[in-house]
Amino acid sequence: GLRYDNTMKLASKLVLLFLFCLGLVVGVFSFLSVRQAQQLALAEHERHAGDLAATLQSALRAAPRAMSEVQRVLIASSEEVHHVRLRLVNPHLPFDRSLQPEVPAELVIRATEITTFSYPDDSGQDTMYTYVPLDDMAGTRLEVSAPQAYWSEQLSQSLRRSAIALIAVSLVTSLVILLGGLWMVGKPLDQLVEKVRRIGEGDLSGPVKLRRGDELGRLGQAVNQMCQQLEQQRARIASETEQRLAAVEQLRHADRLRTVGRLAAGLAHEIGTPLNVVSGRAELIASGRLSEADIVASARTIKTQSQRITTIVQELLNFARSKTPHRATVDLNSLLEETLTLLRPMADKRQLSMQLTPYPTPALAEVDSAQLQQVLTNLLVNAQQATAAGGRIDVSLEVVAAERIAAALAKADVTQRSEEYWWITVRDTGPGIAPDVIDSIFEPFFTTKDVGEGTGLGLSIAYGIVREHAGCISVDSQLGVGSAFHVALPVGK
Repeated sequence: GLRYDNTMKLASKLVLLFLFCLGLVVGVFSFLSVRQAQQLALAEHERHAGDLAATLQSALRAAPRAMSEVQRVLIASSEEVHHVRLRLVNPHLPFDRSLQPEVPAELVIRATEITTFSYPDDSGQDTMYTYVPLDDMAGTRLEVSAPQAYWSEQLSQSLRRSAIALIAVSLVTSLVILLGGLWMVGKPLDQLVEKVRRIGEGDLSGPVKLRRGDELGRLGQAVNQMCQQLEQQRARIASETEQRLAAVEQLRHADRLRTVGRLAAGLAHEIGTPLNVVSGRAELIASGRLSEADIVASARTIKTQSQRITTIVQELLNFARSKTPHRATVDLNSLLEETLTLLRPMADKRQLSMQLTPYPTPALAEVDSAQLQQVLTNLLVNAQQATAAGGRIDVSLEVVAAERIAAALAKADVTQRSEEYWWITVRDTGPGIAPDVIDSIFEPFFTTKDVGEGTGLGLSIAYGIVREHAGCISVDSQLGVGSAFHVALPVGK
């Protein structure tokens, strides 16, 4: 099918390239051969004319008055050979027309040695004339003429024979190249192309079997070695990735446990109050001084306060528990409300006000609720620690266009996944972040807190979680006014 067509195209290109090179070489060789043949024919023609002139010169010296007889014999010989004409001429005797050359006399008089040139005859046909001096004191010359067409016909026949030979050689060679290309190049290339296609699809199995010692065989061996190395690298990367993910999850869990410790301190009062109520009601029941109705009422109060304690502890345990990452469609309004409820005792203890401005309708997003809650908790705990007593923390949720946060996505090296993004803002009224450190706050182990108060991993972990959700975290801050952390997440379909 397609591979056979590609092989045929390659073989055809090789044949065309060979024919082009062969034609170029043969053309140049033929041109040089034709020129050489013309020069050899001209030299041979002049040599024969010279030999004949030498013979005539000896005859004329022996019988000076036999010129007319020699002329007659030459003319008679010319009639037997149609393409060559022999005559004796003397351009110095203009009164004897029988001795006048076929070309203008001045062309012959200027020549002192054998000379050959082309000149049209009386009928306008190009003719090759050769004049040989006889050295007889009278200036007699031997004129040998032949039509130019005769020599052209000889050359044409030679060229036709060369062309036929070239065509025959080209056809045989093209057939050999075509068949040899299909067998020696086409099949191995098909195997290599198929192997490369499977590599592109991620299939590294099935080595190329090219049992040959040429370049294609070595290329096949190199491809097989590359596949083995890629398979080893794939296994190593998978192992390292698994270890890295495990380490990241451990760091995230450790960060959650550290936050749990802070939450526990803030929840001590929330748990202590209902425990005091339970203890007091239990003492009243144990005293035996209550009526039956009061006992029932106290029991109900104890149950209510116990359920309150259970709910608080369960929320804390849920947050601290290590969970397998799992993404699902979550209402961000509910997740924000749940996180603020969990952290509100800490805010009350610090005399801080926390307000939520939810989105008017359900804000659905495809996220891991436990991981995102860890992000929000980190941001809110940091905001509480940065804000003095009597301060305010505002949390809001809105939708923004992707163009508005394009710079933040590009800075986080995150590909845009949606035309709209959820925009969660945690704004505090703290002292703000200094401009010289604001670009470093998301780096691991960077912290502006005192020794023992922070590890510098909270914001780094939060940054990684949001980035894994195809979003980003950015911050705006002004000294003396406060800071605002923004979390952008793609809007769910």
